[in-house]
Amino acid sequence: MRIVIVRHGQAAAKKSWPGADGERPLVARGARQAERLGRIIGAPRPKRVISSPALRCVQTVQPLADNCGLRVELSEQLSTDAGPQAVALCRALLSSPASHSTIMLCTHREVLNALLPQLAEEFGGKLGHRPPGAKGGAWILRFRAGRLQKVEYHPPAA
Repeated sequence: MRIVIVRHGQAAAKKSWPGADGERPLVARGARQAERLGRIIGAPRPKRVISSPALRCVQTVQPLADNCGLRVELSEQLSTDAGPQAVALCRALLSSPASHSTIMLCTHREVLNALLPQLAEEFGGKLGHRPPGAKGGAWILRFRAGRLQKVEYHPPAA
């Protein structure tokens, strides 16, 4: 299985955004990152796209989901304060029957900082790049026979 974990694209600044944090949209740079996401993750295309409910996360993966004919599934397990719930989501995905698929997740810095080291420790892999990575960047984790075989970090394409 290949799990692609994306950090949402560049969004409106927290300090200047007047609304709720979950409603902060992508800015022009983030929209370009979203449009180019397919270039950095390569093939095969995802069979599922799961995102934090935050608008900036959904907007980051929506163009790729549209190109693949998929709907973006929303999961609180990827929200900003999800913490260990994101690890549980990955465990569930890894034990699913779709073990030869690519699944894309979109989340936040806080989740990446907790999730990636935990997955590396639990499934025996090395990250090779320090989390969380740049906004709009992607981590490609390849699992085989219950082990984390390879981790690749790809910076954003914008």
